[in-house]
Amino acid sequence: MTNTIKKIIGGITIVEKVFGGLCFAILALLMAMDVGSREIFNEGIEWAQKGAIILMIWGGFIGAALTTAKGGHLRPEIADKLWPEKFKPFLKVIEHLIVTGFCVFLFYLSLEHLQAVQANGDIHPVIVGLPLWVVNIIFPYVFVSMAFRHFVFAIVPSLRPDDYGETSKVLDEFEKEEVGY
Repeated sequence: MTNTIKKIIGGITIVEKVFGGLCFAILALLMAMDVGSREIFNEGIEWAQKGAIILMIWGGFIGAALTTAKGGHLRPEIADKLWPEKFKPFLKVIEHLIVTGFCVFLFYLSLEHLQAVQANGDIHPVIVGLPLWVVNIIFPYVFVSMAFRHFVFAIVPSLRPDDYGETSKVLDEFEKEEVGY
């Protein structure tokens, strides 16, 4: 069961890396074409900058999901040193369950917003004819992806990545360098 979940998370991560990379590659190409068009023809691509912003938003939010996969999420660390070491595994489960709940809540809100935009037939104000829901579809996806990962990290601790962002670990490493042990 654990191997199956690990493969699912690995597959999701690969797809997100490819999609995020494509977003930024297309963004760079689009901006280069826009600048080149301005230099050569004295006229840029009308929708290029707005399209690049959409790609940046998509790539950035996919990056947030990938950060979750690597354990690099933001979290409060103020009380980490107050808890006895034996409670930390239990607290990690609680932490991941709370973040799961928060992501599920954001998924719900973004899905509600997406459905409202679709029902209203909203169109992107700059990119003519582009339904606004196409732009916003990234939000529910990312929140459900993050919720899934955090839920897995809560119930299968062996799949949980190290927390790269933990200040206490950084300070411990800094102290080791300063003291020299």
